[in-house]
Amino acid sequence: MRHINRLIAYLIAGLLAVLISGFISQERLIGYDDRESVLVFALVLGAINAYIRPVIQLLTLPLSCLTFGLFSVVVNAALFGLAAWLVPGITVSVPGALVGAVISSVLSGVIFSILDER
Repeated sequence: MRHINRLIAYLIAGLLAVLISGFISQERLIGYDDRESVLVFALVLGAINAYIRPVIQLLTLPLSCLTFGLFSVVVNAALFGLAAWLVPGITVSVPGALVGAVISSVLSGVIFSILDER
């Protein structure tokens, strides 16, 4: 059940991150064509964050320790950019991937903490 809560948190956070970043920047950082592409992006980003990100963070753990955890921001931005690259209809610049990854990380943490309370 905990894994499903985490996946739901990643899906909602990815969806909100694209919408918030696109609204704030008016297509300078993140742009999207239609609602369907945003939903597909949220699904892809949620799957990447739930299944691929833990493996990559484990592999980059020594570098993350050397940089006091700052390299994890680079990993999150790269995975955000990867999800945008995989989904047609979503355009993300490098600063947009960084902003979107930070917003997505904060929102997924908040949502997961709300869903995980018993």
